[in-house]
Amino acid sequence: MDDVIILAAMRNGHWSPGIGDPTVLGWVTVVAYIAAAVACGWVWRSDRRAELAGDRAASPTFWLILSVLLSFLGVNKQLDLQSLLTEIGRAFSRKQGWYERRGAVQLAFVAAAGVVALIAAFWFAWIARKNLKRNLTALVGIVLLLAFVSIRASSFHHVDVVINSTLAGVRWNAIMELGGIGLTALGAFVSMRLGAGKTRRRG
Repeated sequence: MDDVIILAAMRNGHWSPGIGDPTVLGWVTVVAYIAAAVACGWVWRSDRRAELAGDRAASPTFWLILSVLLSFLGVNKQLDLQSLLTEIGRAFSRKQGWYERRGAVQLAFVAAAGVVALIAAFWFAWIARKNLKRNLTALVGIVLLLAFVSIRASSFHHVDVVINSTLAGVRWNAIMELGGIGLTALGAFVSMRLGAGKTRRRG
């Protein structure tokens, strides 16, 4: 039996198996997610060893969560699970008879997504606090990604128009997404160079 790769795509407003973003930029973004996840995993491994050796400046939990989150976002880039959830919500609202009043529900969802993203940002800052100077670049990158995910989750027409507008031929959503990935990866490389305890000793 031939191997079957089940990915996702939106066709005529409905989720169906396929590739979510088959463009060159889409696959570049997936590769960027994977590379950043690997880099964060490498820092996690280094920090874990440092923590076991008694280095209190190590932040292995921070880097492990970043690695897992980036891996998930990379897979979801082509699975497009948020579109599937949107489709399920649309079908549910029609079945329950409140589809025409979905605006209020969308607004509540956006507010909830924003609150969750804000809480997550503060949580990331908390677990990165042991060596905030060393972890700051990656922290800014992941917060930018969380903001991007929250904006995309809104699914409002006016929001979609703004993020799908272009700058020098590149859409703003790609700039935000790749910018967040790039900052997170850069933060991982900076952290690998500094090491868990070096920033604190220099301070």
